[in-house]
Amino acid sequence: MGFLLKMYNPQTRTSFLKYIPKYKGELMNMPIILIVALFLLAAASPQVSAVVPDLKIGAIHNQADSPEIPYSPSLPIIFKSDIKSDLPSDKSSRIGIVSGNVTEYKIRVNVGPGEYDYITLTNYVQEKSPWRINTDRNLIILPGHALTEKFYSDMAIYYAQHGYSTYILDRRETSVSPDETDFSFMKTWTVDEYLRDTYQGINASRRHTALLSSKPAESIEVTAIGHSHGALLLTAYEASEYDDLSSGSVDRLVPVDIIIAYKPENSQLIQNQLLEFNSISESIETGGYVDDSMANMIWIAYLASADPEADSLFYPGLTNRQFFRLMASQTYIFYYYPYTPYYHYWTGDPDGLYYVDENRLLNLTLTGGAVLYTPKYLDQYMAGLMGNVEGYKINSSRIDSPVLYVGLGGGFDDYGAWWYKNEVGKTNSRVTSVNWNDQGHGSLLIDYNSPEVWALIDNWIRNNKISKK
Repeated sequence: MGFLLKMYNPQTRTSFLKYIPKYKGELMNMPIILIVALFLLAAASPQVSAVVPDLKIGAIHNQADSPEIPYSPSLPIIFKSDIKSDLPSDKSSRIGIVSGNVTEYKIRVNVGPGEYDYITLTNYVQEKSPWRINTDRNLIILPGHALTEKFYSDMAIYYAQHGYSTYILDRRETSVSPDETDFSFMKTWTVDEYLRDTYQGINASRRHTALLSSKPAESIEVTAIGHSHGALLLTAYEASEYDDLSSGSVDRLVPVDIIIAYKPENSQLIQNQLLEFNSISESIETGGYVDDSMANMIWIAYLASADPEADSLFYPGLTNRQFFRLMASQTYIFYYYPYTPYYHYWTGDPDGLYYVDENRLLNLTLTGGAVLYTPKYLDQYMAGLMGNVEGYKINSSRIDSPVLYVGLGGGFDDYGAWWYKNEVGKTNSRVTSVNWNDQGHGSLLIDYNSPEVWALIDNWIRNNKISKK
């Protein structure tokens, strides 16, 4: 999702001040205190096998429901990996009913020999009885940077209520312990490995829906929605050999808020991403395989929740809650190289966020919705594409499924549409692009009006029929 808290860029101070003039006098002469990295990094790791194991689906029943955790101003931080899973390897488990007749299932798929080498699929689907469904339409959601299924569950349940067997694919990083100090294992967590993981997730979703529907796995149609980093992986996946496999094919592609390449006129933004690529590459070359920037966001969210009215340690003149709002709504001022001139997560100002329940946003961030550690290879790949780095290119001519690009007006906006319309569109006549509301990069998830964009996507899916052989 791009939850990357970069160092404050002093050149953007004046652009920030014009948005919050009431604080101008207090802040003009006050230096911002940069957040210190929370954990030390290490290096070197063995290779991970590239063999794709078969998924075995087991009938393991678990009726334990998972109630929502209520918001509390002193809520402790709970990381995804702290929530212990009893799921056996390569099995499915029925968790229980979550809304009406929508039931949750979990599937864990091993993708390598390491402690953290597994992915988890959360499936929401309407049942006619336990372990029995009517639909053969899969919809798989690939989350953004450092986010887990908790931020996408409302969206997934919405689609389940509209007749899909909906899956959220949590990548490997969601399993990494917050106590981890040796990240040498991420040396093998390359984009190629993540594309292989995506294949295994799509394959697993087909097998699971086939199990529940008693229909052949090859007849299950798959629509994939990727958000931010998820959209990056989804686009690269569609152009890869994995999409040519019947068990891994994607029938419709919905990348949401990502830039694969800028149009040539955006020369300064391209140059900025080249500099970003060089910085990330230098870090990787010296053994820095992990990005722990979400730790900064989680700490800021914790302070905003636990002591909202206290003076911010990071920006004198603002409270903890106001600083959290500032970072969420004026995100671009914390980046050396903003993706767009106004890039932000949620729309608002230090007095409040406009479209989202702040308490719920904090709750999700602190109770498993975000993870501390992600591989730098994904950020390197993204910067390499946007920075026109030699060797970094997605073959647009291989993307032959119907495509709906959704730009979020306050995020990557229409900057992301150019490549899909003008590059993919050269060989694919079924490319559609829409730009939705000026609300921010996170507005797909839990904004009050997020169902509007979910419905837009649903309508496009229904209007783009797929014939399965």
